Amino acid sequence: MKQKANNFQNMRELGFYQQAAIAATLLERMLPNYQLFSEVTGFGDAKLCRDILNLVWEWLFVKKVKINFERLCNELELATPDQSQFDMFGVYPAIDTATALDSMLNGILSQDPTEFVNVAKISQASVARLIEYQAEEIDITTEAELKKWVRDHELMEYEMDCLSELIELVTPLNDGFQREQVQMLKAWVREQGLSNLGMELVPETQNPDG
Repeated sequence: MKQKANNFQNMRELGFYQQAAIAATLLERMLPNYQLFSEVTGFGDAKLCRDILNLVWEWLFVKKVKINFERLCNELELATPDQSQFDMFGVYPAIDTATALDSMLNGILSQDPTEFVNVAKISQASVARLIEYQAEEIDITTEAELKKWVRDHELMEYEMDCLSELIELVTPLNDGFQREQVQMLKAWVREQGLSNLGMELVPETQNPDG
């Protein structure tokens, strides 16, 4: 577990665009959670979130592209659900996705890579929340038992393994991405076939950028 526990530090040691690429890839794994919530409740704007992430990918390999990320932050805020308005667990992964997407945008706007690491932390926390929610049906009586249950759960193992693998994939790449490298990372997500919460991904019609 030591190597996995060092994931965040290993990510911090990468270059700015390398960290951004990891964050964007993690968001691809989180986005289905928001999309499902929006489909079930009719709240929010799944297309907006998809479009924002597409623009993030474009920013990654077209360095001179003109994108008003500040306006996108404002639009995303309006599409972020209020947990008090929904009596269902699905609101939490949806909020996590929107929050992580906001961190991605803030990282770009402020040129602050810690916001990209925050995306990874939010994704992991979202997984932990689901595991804890499921643990309510299991006989766990102490905080220590709950922490161990979360840490050892296969979904958390999968989350940590995915981040570790992403770091390995991105480390050899230059701190400046080309279209082919972006396509490779998107293909990696499709090959996983699951969101960060273990939901099967539905293949999307591919655009020219992959």
